[in-house]
Amino acid sequence: MNQSLITTSDSANLRRNESLKRFFIFLCVITIVLILTKRHLTSSIHRLPSIASVPHPEMTVEDVMLSLWWDLPPTSVWESVQNTSSPAQSTASLEHLQAQYCMGDTLDVRVDMRDHSGRPKTHGGDFILARIHSPKLQASAAGAVTDLRNGSYRVRFTLLWPGEVQVSVLLMHSSEAVQALWRSRQLNYKKITHVGTFVNGSKTETSECGFQLNASKSLCEYKDERDGESYACYIPPTLPCHSIDTMSSFNTQGSPLTKEEASLLTGNNIGVKIKNNFGNLNVSNCSVGPNEMGRDCVQRISPSIPSGYYWRNQWSSLYHQTGSFFTLESINSCLKGKTLYLMGDSTMRQWIEFMNSFQNDKSKDYRGFSFIKIVNIKSNYTVYWRNHGHPRITVSKIKLIEAPYISRDLDAIGAEGEDTVVVIGVGQHFRAYPLELFVRRLLSLRGAIQRLQARRPRTRIFIKLENTRELSSEPERFSDWHGHLQNLAQRKVFGDLEVGFVDAWEMTVAANTFVIHPNPTIIASEVAEFLSRLCHTPQDTSVRPRSFNLLLLSQLTHKIFRD
Repeated sequence: MNQSLITTSDSANLRRNESLKRFFIFLCVITIVLILTKRHLTSSIHRLPSIASVPHPEMTVEDVMLSLWWDLPPTSVWESVQNTSSPAQSTASLEHLQAQYCMGDTLDVRVDMRDHSGRPKTHGGDFILARIHSPKLQASAAGAVTDLRNGSYRVRFTLLWPGEVQVSVLLMHSSEAVQALWRSRQLNYKKITHVGTFVNGSKTETSECGFQLNASKSLCEYKDERDGESYACYIPPTLPCHSIDTMSSFNTQGSPLTKEEASLLTGNNIGVKIKNNFGNLNVSNCSVGPNEMGRDCVQRISPSIPSGYYWRNQWSSLYHQTGSFFTLESINSCLKGKTLYLMGDSTMRQWIEFMNSFQNDKSKDYRGFSFIKIVNIKSNYTVYWRNHGHPRITVSKIKLIEAPYISRDLDAIGAEGEDTVVVIGVGQHFRAYPLELFVRRLLSLRGAIQRLQARRPRTRIFIKLENTRELSSEPERFSDWHGHLQNLAQRKVFGDLEVGFVDAWEMTVAANTFVIHPNPTIIASEVAEFLSRLCHTPQDTSVRPRSFNLLLLSQLTHKIFRD
């Protein structure tokens, strides 16, 4: 009798403990849902009128530069190329080997760097890009690289689709090459020479222009006093300073790099794959039982990396349903009644050319290199593209009056209406200059955005981050490491404002695309990502694997409460 009572009591305790365990897991899931919902709302930037009145702290160039300190290369002394990081000697390995990999799992890959003699590196600073991909499925996603500052790196992926998955880790630049790039970038403004053309009637003269000219010579100075933007030209022989009409540029010869440093930036040393000491992974669409929840339930359901992935060669956001925005009908429906301003370089111009390519009912106003306008009469929307102001790196002569600073264009947007959308994309033309110049431009944009939001609180504003570009495009001037650093600066400058980000960097890394003007498939995906954020399309939980996070959540909840 006593034994029976004890057994019954133990059974009750076990049931009670199991109920408590399920209740705890349920609370974990609910907490994650709330966090995920908050992230969705934040990324959607659904703005209320009162938001624009919230004060934002002042930000200086020094603040931004200090925030990037951790991402700057360490100072190291090396005697020969043999002492630099070698992709052939380095290895990538799995940190936590599993018997089975499931959709939603986090995959951690450890990269251990060695020099050309096989000696382990003892400091960080290497520039590494990584992705997972399944060629047969046309699926891919970027990974997040963490520098452990000791010669090793952790690359974190989220497994987002079932099937055979390959891991690819590229050494873009050794830490020694990054150190050389940083020193060269910050040293001077002499990588690009600008030529101003001055016109008065039939008379034309040219003169050298730049951001840092010899102050002992007579200069024409062009300064925006409010925003602190400025450049100068040597005074032309006879024409006045105000007669400046166009600006062009060319690359200057010479480099502060040593022969050994320059050799690290040659084609066969850029973007080289680091060998894996493991094979391809087989990912299953398996259910996650309650016994497994304790391992890492947060990262299983709400991955911070990536924000999306390619599936069947189309981008799928983890926060919004992008799939519907690859059709003309959905695009026109989203933009109906709106005025869309695309402001920035030629990668931003690609957007308006893409939108224009499939429109049947439109008019187009084209003005050379600096301005395009399309009007969709049926859906009643207008799209403008305007180039950003100086600097522009091009041999073509750009009329300065047609390419004002974006901050001035933002100031010109009036106070009427609530269907205005702005997308800003800058950076590629700034890579050849010291980083402070780009940061100063970002801060002037920050001020203009705040002024616009104060006038028009419901104006939607997005920042398109830089994409990758050709590995062969003169890395000392245009390396993707410069673009990576500038993207970090953009997130710092705009991160506390009510803006949305279109992460073209992540999208081009995931696609393994290294070209300054991505192909139409990538552009279509960038536009779809933007429109999905603009029009707040929720994920469709009936679609697999695009909605894996919400589908997985449903599976988890079912398993927690099943008998």
